[in-house]
Amino acid sequence: MIQRIQSVFLALIFILGAILFASPILKFTSYEASFEMNAYKTFNQADHLVVSNNIGIGAMQGFIALLALTTIFLFKKRQLQIKLCKLNLLLIAIQIAAIVLYIDVAKEAISPQNPNDVVIGLAFGFFIPIVSFILTYLSIWFIKKDEDLVRSADRLR
Repeated sequence: MIQRIQSVFLALIFILGAILFASPILKFTSYEASFEMNAYKTFNQADHLVVSNNIGIGAMQGFIALLALTTIFLFKKRQLQIKLCKLNLLLIAIQIAAIVLYIDVAKEAISPQNPNDVVIGLAFGFFIPIVSFILTYLSIWFIKKDEDLVRSADRLR
């Protein structure tokens, strides 16, 4: 049944993944200029000069979104759905760690002499992996709830 609530959560993860590709994740400000980090690169906002590449975040988000979309259509195999959602949780956690790693890389590329002078501002895209993590956890919870319901119905037969 595709109309279950966990399918809605997984579809939202896919939609949020598509939004992340077009939205900024972080904004950096140094004494010289302003920079923006999206899913693929960190660039100067004035002349769009790429300071550092962070394609790992974009590639990871693409895989997370496709895994969530695939999981929707495995509604007859709830145990496999739970395993794939747990894999998705792991991938989202790795993606959040990669974002934190790329913050330091971008700060070093922006100001090699003193990276502590770079001010970091959060953008909309920063919260998408966090929301995806929560939605994936809720999906697992509702899939387990469905599995328990089916197992209790099987005991009655």
